[in-house]
Amino acid sequence: MMKKFLWAAVMSAALSAMPCRAQAAPQSEAFDVLGSVMDNTQKQLNAKSVLKHNKDDAEAFREKIVAGWWEYMQANSNAKPGEFCAAMFQRAKREPNPGGVDLFKEGMTVTLFGPGGDYRGALLAFSPLDDKNLFPKLQSGQKVLLTLKQGDESPQTLNAAYMTVGKSARPMVAFAVPSIEALLGSIEDATRFEVLYQGRTIANIAWHSGFKARDALKACLKGGR
Repeated sequence: MMKKFLWAAVMSAALSAMPCRAQAAPQSEAFDVLGSVMDNTQKQLNAKSVLKHNKDDAEAFREKIVAGWWEYMQANSNAKPGEFCAAMFQRAKREPNPGGVDLFKEGMTVTLFGPGGDYRGALLAFSPLDDKNLFPKLQSGQKVLLTLKQGDESPQTLNAAYMTVGKSARPMVAFAVPSIEALLGSIEDATRFEVLYQGRTIANIAWHSGFKARDALKACLKGGR
């Protein structure tokens, strides 16, 4: 996504400028963008739960997740036009279920967040779709040192914000990007991300249709829906 890590050298500084109160409390104004997104999607991310209610809906949802699926939103219900714009890509592997409906496993999201509230930068965030994940269990709001690999570029070790979001308290790691312009200007149509913590991969996801997501974010930033 970020070509040749043009933003890597300043990401740590940008993260340091993020409001500490917002890091520690995702429900605050600046980070409601994170909490709201996760709350809105957790209702449908558990395919086993959906199966109990509607088999057709569960199958359709699973196929979206296996193929890779973008969602676009203003993630704060009280957002002004152009604020709290987000594009979230979700993907997982198919989990065969002999004698029943296939499910999914190793689900992951990568989300692009625009500025909102007091935070005027942008964010690149990763979170698992289910409880079976390798994310560390840390205190919400603390900084964590992670290695980020993007496409064929050399890996970079950077600070990120670790938090738990939504009613499920699912973990998320967010890398700060200095500006939404820097984020938009370096989006590639297809790329892969890998995030490592202490040498162990905790997130691995490849997206497609990145240009479509870029255009949707641009429209949102201009006040469109």
